[in-house]
Amino acid sequence: MTDGKINLMVLIVSMPVGGVESQVLSVVQRLNREKYHVTICCIKEPGTLGEKASDKGIKVISLGLMKSSRFSFSIPLRISGVLKENKIDILWTHQYVANLYGRIAALLSGTKGITSTYHALYDKPKKHRSIFNHFLSYRTDALAAVSRAVAEDMKSFDHVSPGKVSIIHNGIDIPFFDINETQAECRKKLGLPEEEILIGAVGRLSEEKNHKVMIEAVNMLPEKVKGVIVGDGKLEGPLREAGGKRIYFLTKMEHALLPYALKAMDIFCFPSLWEGFGLALVEAMAAGLPPVSSDIPTLREVAGEGALYFPSDSAVELANILKSLIDDPAERKLLGDKARKRAAVFSIDNTVKAYENLFAEIEKRKIRSHAS
Repeated sequence: MTDGKINLMVLIVSMPVGGVESQVLSVVQRLNREKYHVTICCIKEPGTLGEKASDKGIKVISLGLMKSSRFSFSIPLRISGVLKENKIDILWTHQYVANLYGRIAALLSGTKGITSTYHALYDKPKKHRSIFNHFLSYRTDALAAVSRAVAEDMKSFDHVSPGKVSIIHNGIDIPFFDINETQAECRKKLGLPEEEILIGAVGRLSEEKNHKVMIEAVNMLPEKVKGVIVGDGKLEGPLREAGGKRIYFLTKMEHALLPYALKAMDIFCFPSLWEGFGLALVEAMAAGLPPVSSDIPTLREVAGEGALYFPSDSAVELANILKSLIDDPAERKLLGDKARKRAAVFSIDNTVKAYENLFAEIEKRKIRSHAS
């Protein structure tokens, strides 16, 4: 502890613009500065959000490591040195790689408090990952899961102690998505057509986001219906080809423009095959959009009665739901109002408070008892 404050270090692989990284920055910049000295340590390079954190006065350390995906014992040794040099009281790690290297480093350095956040589901069993997570959990003070589905994975695959697992949902800045511009103004700002019905999606262009099923569904609907996808990724080429003139792509869009993109949409589609949480769904709900979501447990946990659901492999059923909403503006409005109300549960302030309570418990059990 320095000046009566807790020295907290966040360990993450890197901080490009992404859901997990945005969530980490949102929480870190809202932590009580009178209580915590915060440092972000990136195993690789800082990335766009790491640089943004530095601009906001948060200490960011970039190690420039992990040139390959193979395990390297030199990485936890280096992190251990950073922990000692900065006299870290609590290490907070994110996602599998940082959870692995960080917890080994904390044990080597004698760091008093360790907590790890799990953001993702197992898309398939990974024995080596389960073994590492299981044994390292014995020396981890608290484990946080971003959803019940992730918590169940941790218990089922990693066999961690249920008593160590806390469910701390991700959160968003609710007022950020409440803008005064009209839909027409937002469409003009983004170069989107004013007269068409727009079915929108937000997420990186990768397999698990399942954008292809939305494109198939849009192609089944009348010509006046178009799709708009916000995001980029390795599947951009194939998705553009499949979408043809029916789909507009907004790639590499600044985060500040996201509320405008959402306001430009008539209906939000979230067709993911799997999700650890589904932050983009909550953002769309906060914007008051009527959401149509793939029917998986995580997304039902998030949206509740604030969405309509379809089987993730059925473009036909998705198209039928979209058509029913297109034909019934009153139903769209009712569903959008339910979604907005549900989104309020996931305020970033609630997330920050939950983590501060978790850190306070670790401080009470490990740090102050150690000092005495």
